[in-house]
This record gives sequence, C-alpha cells and structure tokens, in this order.
Amino acid sequence: MTEHKPHLVVVAGVIEKDGCYFIAQRLENASQGGLWEFPGGKVELGETPMQALERELSEELSIVTKTGIWLADSVCDYGDKVVELKGYLSQWQQGEIQLNSHQQMAWVALAQLDNYRFCAADYPIITALHDHIALVNTAKL
Repeated sequence: MTEHKPHLVVVAGVIEKDGCYFIAQRLENASQGGLWEFPGGKVELGETPMQALERELSEELSIVTKTGIWLADSVCDYGDKVVELKGYLSQWQQGEIQLNSHQQMAWVALAQLDNYRFCAADYPIITALHDHIALVNTAKL
C-alpha cells in the first residue's frame, strides 16, 4: 500500500536589485523553520503560477511585482508532503518591503548565496540563477 502525501505546487520569486537578490528566512515555528528561501507560496485553484507569485509576494512582503522569466522547477519530498517549486525572476514594481511571513531578510550577491542554508527545493533555483547570469554575461561579450 502506497502512502499518499499532499502534493503542493509552490512558486518562488527571485527579486534582483542592484546586482543583489532578495532572500527571506522562514519563521522558526514554520515548516522548514529557520531556513532561507526565495519568497513565494502555494498556487491556488484557478491561478496561473505567475498570478500566484504576484499575489503571494504582495501578501508576504507588501510589494507589487511583475513576474519575469521562468528559471527552474524542483520537486522535493519533505517527508510529510511533496513540494513542486517553480522559480521565476521577479521585478519589483512598487512598495516598501514588510516581512509578514518571515523573520529576517537579506539582499545578497549571487556569490554569497552559498553562505546561507536554504530549503532543499530552492537549491535548483540557485543553480539555474547562476546558469542564467552566466548566459546573460556571455551574451554581453
């Protein structure tokens, strides 16, 4: 008999500003508490991933964003649930960041992301971000 775990589709926004990327630390009492992530949340019924990301970033950070290109998907089994994470570049449009669902935030250079402990599902997005930036830089040559 196979165990059926909840399968959640979740979106994450990689927000860039002045060459740094926004990351947020999950609340200690939350699932994956204390780990860092690119903010986002669950895709609700009837939403596209892009609509969900813009809604979630508004709810979690009180900012308006525009979803850009897709970076990567990852699937992680956290034991009690399976999370399918879709990572997108996101452009900050307006608003001042307020942490409504996180305990800390940081703006981090690409090379410094390795200094933080992320949720497992975020690591493929970091790899894709490195690949994307390398591709953009190569195209500029």
